[in-house]
Amino acid sequence: MMQGDAHPETRRMMETAIRRLNALEYLILAVAMGLALLAGALAAWMAESLMGASFRLAWALSSLLFFVVPGWIVFRRERRTRARYGAAIGGEGGAVRADTEDIT
Repeated sequence: MMQGDAHPETRRMMETAIRRLNALEYLILAVAMGLALLAGALAAWMAESLMGASFRLAWALSSLLFFVVPGWIVFRRERRTRARYGAAIGGEGGAVRADTEDIT
């Protein structure tokens, strides 16, 4: 068994890596939002030219669709994957078994 302060350098490096991954996650989310806005503007421009729809309303609705629908699909796929592998491990919804929780 190892004590909590046995490897402070490793713990510090792991915390730094986690912070960097969190920042990367927000950067990817911001890029996805920007792309959804750009795709929504393009779709709204096409809807305005072809059907005479209001540009602002079409832009708002299409941008939301371009952002929410793919996010919902990914979220649903992750839930199914967690449920599938959680059941294979023996836990409910991806839970970790008590005898494998703290391996040192």
